[in-house]
Amino acid sequence: MNKSNSKLVSNQSGFTLIEILIAVFLLAFVSLGIVSVTNDSVLTKERTVNKDRDNLQIETALSRFEWDFSQIYSPLYYSQRMQLVGDPEKGQQVTPEQQQIYEAVSNRYIQMETFAFSNQDGVPVPRFYSPEKSTFEFFTTSNRRKVQNQKQSNFAWVRYALVDSPAEEEGDAVPETAGVENITKTGKSFARFIQANDPYGDKRIDPDKLKAQILLTNVESVEFQFWDPSRLKFETNLQTIQGGFHLLRGVKLIISWYDKAGIKRTQTKIFRPLWPSVAPKDPVPTQTGTSTGTTTTGQGTTTTGQGSATGTTTDGSQGGDDSGDQDGN
Repeated sequence: MNKSNSKLVSNQSGFTLIEILIAVFLLAFVSLGIVSVTNDSVLTKERTVNKDRDNLQIETALSRFEWDFSQIYSPLYYSQRMQLVGDPEKGQQVTPEQQQIYEAVSNRYIQMETFAFSNQDGVPVPRFYSPEKSTFEFFTTSNRRKVQNQKQSNFAWVRYALVDSPAEEEGDAVPETAGVENITKTGKSFARFIQANDPYGDKRIDPDKLKAQILLTNVESVEFQFWDPSRLKFETNLQTIQGGFHLLRGVKLIISWYDKAGIKRTQTKIFRPLWPSVAPKDPVPTQTGTSTGTTTTGQGTTTTGQGSATGTTTDGSQGGDDSGDQDGN
């Protein structure tokens, strides 16, 4: 009995030490591969998320500027500047009363920083402002009230500028760039200021009194260039553009910044207003007088008491579009 039991025990064989070591080595090798793939996936996800955040941030900044500049406002887009001149050929002279009213309206804008003069209808014409390449302030109709019944309209002054980054912005940026060595810190941000409570005031936006809306952080440079229709090129100074302080047809924005990976990126984009590129003209003045007319076979011209009309006829009758009452010949 004991002999048979001992025989059964002696026949039970297990893993040898070499087999166990081989199994452990294979398990460690497979685990290392799994950890490596998982780690690469996590790093790829982080890079993708940071890149998406960088792209979203710059696209949001550009979209914000496009929204404001596309709705830039100036009465000169659809009318002419107010002028007080007579017409000697028609015997029209400037009266003292007209001169007094014109001087009173003109003197109103002498001390104003935001508006320069009026158009023909007496609407104030804004004075755009760009003291340096990285700052641009203009008048827009893009404002939307955030609170119901708030005393604001669509008109507002907006200012885009390169400013010092707030302390909390720099503090928040440290965890996002953790692990990135030798990343450049510019300490500058691309910011937006808006003044909508008193858009027709006489003072410009004071950045120290308004809260800045930070659009892009870690910015190296910002440059605004303005389209000059006469030279067909972009200029960095509004003074070199005829009427540039009051009428703009396009703006180029060049911005350079460092993303969360420490890579310097540069974005250039051109923006245009919604106003059509048509130079407004003065309306043709009407003349009140005695009706006169000359009619010949094939050509007819008629001048009436309130307007004029010209056209081609075959029997001496009036032709073309009428702009006033017709007396006939």
